[in-house]
This record gives sequence, C-alpha cells and structure tokens, in this order.
Amino acid sequence: MTRIFLDTEFTGLHKRSTLISLALYFDESTYFYAEFNDYSKHQVTPWIQENVISKLQIQQNFLYSKDGEQVNLKGNKSQIKKSLRLWLAQFGSIEIWADVLAYDWVLFCGLFGGALVVPSNIFYAPFDLSTLFRMKGLIVPNGKYDGDINRFEFAGLENQEQHHALADARVGKLCYEKLMER
Repeated sequence: MTRIFLDTEFTGLHKRSTLISLALYFDESTYFYAEFNDYSKHQVTPWIQENVISKLQIQQNFLYSKDGEQVNLKGNKSQIKKSLRLWLAQFGSIEIWADVLAYDWVLFCGLFGGALVVPSNIFYAPFDLSTLFRMKGLIVPNGKYDGDINRFEFAGLENQEQHHALADARVGKLCYEKLMER
C-alpha cells in the first residue's frame, strides 16, 4: 500500500471553511500541490492572510505544471479535483496520513463530494501523525497547546515554511519516518 502525506490550508476552523491549498506528498519527485482561486475570501482573517495567503506561490490561474510526477496547479475546486483524480490514479492502494487531520480529511473528502465518493484506491480511514506522536510519548497533553512538539524542529528543519501545504506535507512524511525508527 502506498503511503501519501496530506496537508491542507483553509479559511478557518469552522464548518463553512474552504480550501486555500492542498498537498499530497509521496516523495521529492512525486507530489501534488494545488492552490485554490475560489476559496471564501471573506473568511480570511489577518492571521490566515499573514501565515497562509502570503506563502502562496502560483500567480497564474489554472496554471498546471507537471514535471515528472510533480504537479503544481492553481485553479478552482472542479479543475483541481479533476487533476487530482488523474494524479491519484497512478497509485495502487493508498493510505493517507496527515497531522491533526480532522479538517484536512473532511475538506479533502469534500473536494470529491464526500467520503463515499473519494477515489476507490484510497483507504476509507486516514491515519493521524499526532496520535502516533502521542503513542511514542512525544506529545504529553498539558493544556490547549502545552505538551505538543514542533513538527519542523522534530524533522530537523527550520519552520519558515510552516502553513504552506506542501512544506507541511513533506514534514509530515519526515516526522513519520523518524517516529517509525523509534
């Protein structure tokens, strides 16, 4: 089974949130990165503007660039869904991993119209890195954020790119590999 790491950036922690960007990361040569041009701009807070929107990189709408299996795309939800289906089809069975994945998974499934209609090669249940961190004794909850661990530091990287979906998905994979060595 192919293990792919997911991260999304979105307009807020609420039920009407919309996708700003999405990344699925297999390795340096195989990933899918998309920026949405149809997210709810009225939901963008100053924090999201500063920490997410400012890190978007693709300037031209529906710019689809494929270098080998590296896909970089900017477009609307429909265009991205179509391109993502094609990209996912290259794999056999897929398991999705993400860090603190509640919103990521719901928004990912929503892109396809719901959990029952995601591509059939994706296992129905995602796997959560934060749970793996907890099981390995590296997260010890002690309040809202106390007891957590910085994923970029754990992966041995600087975190200037935190809240960029592709960087976060890549860090997810690096953390997974490091955790599995323990």
